[in-house]
Amino acid sequence: MPKYPKPIQELVDSFRTLPGVGAKSAERFVFRLLQLPADKRSAFAKRIMELTDVIKQCTECGRFDVQTPCSICGNGKRDHTTICVVAEPQDVEAIEKTGEFSGVYHLLGGTLNPLEGIGPDKLAIEKLVARIKKQSPRVQEVIIATNPDLEGESTALYLTRALKPLKVKVTRPAKGLPMGSSIEYADELTLSSALKERKEM
Repeated sequence: MPKYPKPIQELVDSFRTLPGVGAKSAERFVFRLLQLPADKRSAFAKRIMELTDVIKQCTECGRFDVQTPCSICGNGKRDHTTICVVAEPQDVEAIEKTGEFSGVYHLLGGTLNPLEGIGPDKLAIEKLVARIKKQSPRVQEVIIATNPDLEGESTALYLTRALKPLKVKVTRPAKGLPMGSSIEYADELTLSSALKERKEM
């Protein structure tokens, strides 16, 4: 016999697919939603539906926005000669907060992780190579801003080899980001310093 009525159980199972959400947390989320007034519950559902109906993925960089190209790729005032490669959408926002970077971005959609079955074919690496070739010789530098952990470093090395034939300068954020840290959670001063003093790979 099911633990909860089918609609409740299915929503619990849906919440459990999110990173870091276990069975107990998923149940708390669902029952908290059930305790909300109907209008607030409907507003919550509407915001989720807008992720499908309104939000688009940029055809250039892969960012999520209400338009494509996104507000960064479509901005003529940005420096389109420099592409900053990041793993996740949150990394873009972290870098933007520093005010240090005026170029454009490219989202990989994660990092290489053979143990979880994430190989080069699961990331937007080929798309990056094609983008640089298409925009050559406009693109002059690619900053690989993946996290300074095992997966991030492995991804950075793979990208460096993949981009070498394109004769483009490849750099990596320098000091200030300790091994094992996450770009998303780095403070603005540390991240700004790392971007300023990036080193060529």
